[in-house]
Parts: sequence; C-alpha cells; structure tokens
Amino acid sequence: MARRRMQPRFFLFLFSLVGIGAGVFLLVQAFVTRPKEATADGLPSPSAPQVTSAAVATPAPALPDNLTVVRSDEADPALYGFSTRLMVNGGETNSYSRAEPVSFGRDSEYSSVAGVLTFGGNNYRNTFSYGTVSVSERKLYRSWEARIGQIDSWTGTGWTGQPLIVQWPDEVRAVLGVSDTYRNKEGFTEVIYPTMDGNIYFFDLETGNATRDPINAGVVMKGTACLDPNGYPLLYVGQGIEQENENGLNVAYVRVYSLITNEEINRFGGHDYFSERDWQAYDGSPIIADDTIFFAGENGVLYSCKLNTVFDAAAGTVSINPERLVKYRYTGAGYSKYNVSDQRWYGVESSVAAFRNYLYFTDNGGRLQCVDANTYELLFVADVGDDADASVVIEESYEDNTIYLYTAGQVSRSDAALGEGYGYSYHKKINGLTGAVVWEQRWIASTGDENNSGGTLATPHVGRGDISNLVIYSMNLTAVNRENDAGSDGVAEGEEDRTAGGAYTLGGRIVAYDRKTGSIVWTIEQGGAGDYWSSPVVVYDENGKGYLIQCDRAGAVNLYDASTSALLYSLDLGSRIDSTPAVFNNYLIVGTRGKGGGGENQKIICVKIA
Repeated sequence: MARRRMQPRFFLFLFSLVGIGAGVFLLVQAFVTRPKEATADGLPSPSAPQVTSAAVATPAPALPDNLTVVRSDEADPALYGFSTRLMVNGGETNSYSRAEPVSFGRDSEYSSVAGVLTFGGNNYRNTFSYGTVSVSERKLYRSWEARIGQIDSWTGTGWTGQPLIVQWPDEVRAVLGVSDTYRNKEGFTEVIYPTMDGNIYFFDLETGNATRDPINAGVVMKGTACLDPNGYPLLYVGQGIEQENENGLNVAYVRVYSLITNEEINRFGGHDYFSERDWQAYDGSPIIADDTIFFAGENGVLYSCKLNTVFDAAAGTVSINPERLVKYRYTGAGYSKYNVSDQRWYGVESSVAAFRNYLYFTDNGGRLQCVDANTYELLFVADVGDDADASVVIEESYEDNTIYLYTAGQVSRSDAALGEGYGYSYHKKINGLTGAVVWEQRWIASTGDENNSGGTLATPHVGRGDISNLVIYSMNLTAVNRENDAGSDGVAEGEEDRTAGGAYTLGGRIVAYDRKTGSIVWTIEQGGAGDYWSSPVVVYDENGKGYLIQCDRAGAVNLYDASTSALLYSLDLGSRIDSTPAVFNNYLIVGTRGKGGGGENQKIICVKIA
C-alpha cells in the first residue's frame, strides 16, 4: 500500500499549537517573575513562596495555635507574695485589655530584614549571629577598628552592649542619612553601636569607614539598642546611667532617633513616680511586634506603647506618634526599694523575651515573670535563684508541643552554707507554659565587688545544627580547678573545694548541658582574668556545624568547636571585653571596655572569621 503524504495544512496546525503553548508559557512566566510591588509604607511586599516538592514533603515544624499558659502549683505568684498594678495613659486601672491584640511570631519571623536588630537577634533572644560562616582556616583576623572615648569612669562598651548590624532594604537605603557612597551601595550593611562615651557610632561593615557622623546623646549607654524589625529607619536606645535634671530629679530615657535625619524624634521615660525603685535606667533591649514596643527598666516597670509608625520612602520621612502607654509594676515578698544585701530589689536589666502574647523577663530580685502582653495579667512566677541579669532564652519543643525557657542567675547574696562572699549561680530549664522547673544546675561563685560580679551574667545559647542537643552557658568568678568536680548538681561538695586559706579558686567557666536532661556534656575552665561577662556566641557553617565564640575579660576572642569544646584559635584584642559580639556572615563586631577597664584602648573592633 502506498504511504500517505502529509499535507501542508497539517504542519500549519502543528505550528499553531506550538505557538499557543509558547505564549501561554511566557504569560505564566511574566506573572511568576514580575517585580515586587511596593506597599503603602514604601517597603516591598513579600514575594509569593515558590512551592517545591521538597518543601511540600518536609514542611517546617510548628507548634499548635492553641497553646496557653496553665501554671503549675510551684509557679503560683501568691507563693512569692506578688501583686501588680497598672497604669494606662497616666491613670491607674485595675484591669486592661488591649484593643488591638499583639502577638509575636516565631524567632525566624521577627525581622523582615537581614541582620541582628536587637539583643539576642529576635524575640526568643536565641542568636547573636546572622547568616552562615566559612571556617575553612579556623582562624580569626583583626579586620578594622575604631577608637572610642568615655564619660567619667564609664569607658568603652558595656556588658549588655551588643552592636546592631543591618543590611538596609533598597527603599530605605536610598533615604538614609549617610553619605552618597553608602546610599548608593547595593547590599549596604551598617554597624550601629551606642557606647558609654555618649555617642552612637555608625560604620560600613566591610571597611570600617564611618557611614555618618556619630550621634551624641551625651549620656552613658551600656545596653543594646534596637532597630525597627520592619526595616524602618528608626533606632531605639536606652540610657544606662541616670542623671539629675534641672529639677533635681534622677531621670533616664529610651530615646528614639530617625536614621534619615539622624535626630532624636521622641523619648520615653524620665523620672517615673510609678516605679517602686528610684533608680532610673534602661539596659534591656526593646522588641517590637504589631507596631508596639515592649521594654523594661531598672526601676522595675514593664512598658509598652503603640507607636503608630509612618514611613514614606518617596518623601524620605519617618515618624512615630505614641499612644496607649501601658506601665506594669509589681511587688513581691522580700523586695526592697534599696540595694540591701539580705533583700531582693526591683529592677530589670535583662531584655524581655516573647512567645506569641506571653512576655518573659527576670529581675534583680531573682524572679522570672510571665505576663500576658494584651491584658498584663501576671500568669506565673518562678524562682531563678539570685539577681538575674541574663535574658531569658526561649526554645520551641515539637516533641511535647510546648516551649522551654533557659535562665541564669549571678551571685549577689551570700549563702550561709558556703560562707560570706560566696553563693550559688543557678542554671535552670523551665516550662514556659507552666512555670515548672524541668532541671537545674548550680555552681559556687563569688559575690565579687563593685567592679566585678560573680555567677552568670551572660545569656545562654540554645544550640542548633550539630549541637541541637546542647545549651551553653558562660560564667564569671566561679570555683574552678576543684579536686572533685563531678557532683550531680555541678558543685563539688566539701572542704576540698577551698584552698588552705579558706577561699575558693575562682575563674571563668563555660559549660554545655544536654538540653533534655541537664547533664553536663563538657566544660571549659579559664582562670585569672579570663572571666566571662560576654555571652557565648555560636556561628554555623552551611552544613550546620557549630563554632563557639567566647570573648573574655582578659581581652581574648576564643574560637571553639562547639560540639567538642576543642580550642581552635585565640585572638588577643589587648583590651578587656565585657560586651557580647554580633556576627553577620563572617564578620564579628565587638566593643571593648579598655585595658583593665581603666580607659585605655577602648575600641570597636571588627574580627574576620576565616
């Protein structure tokens, strides 16, 4: 049979089909890859997530939406003699319900921009680093540095003074109050560091060149500032040491700066007659959710305020119009308005942590409080042992659908069993929905003196990646080099802990616990001046391998394998380090106090992680 010939009409039909298919493909591509549209606030709207088979197969774990606090009997505020009072917009009230409820997202959702924008990076206070590191050489190099000054005896940067690092969104970068060089620099990443010499410094992360003139606040700033997590050019900075005003009152403020004009545009605080304690200071770093700011003061007051932020990228303006200022005050058994050695005192130097609508903070009296952010109901109180300046760190647990809190205490009061000048520093894991203690460890430490406090001032790190089983603490003026260091509670009991003169051998200690059991996995001891005020910072490579960076008061930046505690490298900065660093990819920024704290060689230093 003869083979049939294909007619030209068939080829025309086939080409038409191909053309239509190509057109449909291009149209789909146009919609999928269209540029981000700007929202009303001038920032780009988030892109629709690109769904992949892997993403569908392995969704990110999430806790149930209906988690609520149901306190345990041991966390009843009545056991600690607690009562609370509220003030809203200047008037006291017995109850409060926020008209626009506030809820914090997960730690990964806190900020819409790249960087470290508050103490501990987010509302869980669980990271001082952004991005990943390449640690092929396992070395540290000094990259750049800048000299800073002092106010009276306050030199360098404070122990709660972590720098901020932010990679500005394009729309914001274009209107920043920086030189044209940086306004036009794609991917511009800025270091922002308030210091105890009264200035706020600004640097280009890569070069260390000043990006703008310092802002002079004229007051000691020893805590950590915060940036708006939406990327708006707003900076919130707390005052660390009160000063007397023209009326003879002690005042301190949280100042708000526009980073477009580099000028102060608002402030909170002053002399708060509502506080139980006269001391006015703000070391804690604020957090922001739903355009509402939360922070606490050393006067023992928890604050929140609706900001009503307006950022107009086209006009190059930013402003806030605060309203609904809420103040929460507490009293408890054994508290005093004054620093009396045998009493607890009001004051919050830690930074408030938050899970959804629950706020967590520890105070100078050694208590942990859980407060509802929308009603200001005190939900539970837990005992953390002693003065707690370390911030609470939050862990999500998907195995039992709850959250856990990690706390630490320094030593301000002597324990009779140990003798005058010594007490216990407690490390505790606490259920964040019940207030019940899961496990605890304690360590002998000195009460120190007016220049050096013993125990745990540093905020712990909850591990990820290859150290997801660990939580890491660093301590100051603890008993070290003991003959028997294997007690179940981390304390070797008995007189063998003391020298012949009746005193303990003191030094710094880093300890890693198993997160589930609280058992000790490894410890690092460092004697002499190698004490730790600075918090442990863990950076991770692209494979999830963790590296511990611990700064000490001898002036060293130490790099460890976080899983084994093996020392990989030590870099001497030649100046006492009290502050906690912040890390952006392979760049580490830290401030120093000065050699011996005496005002020599106080600097802001960039260290390159090789």
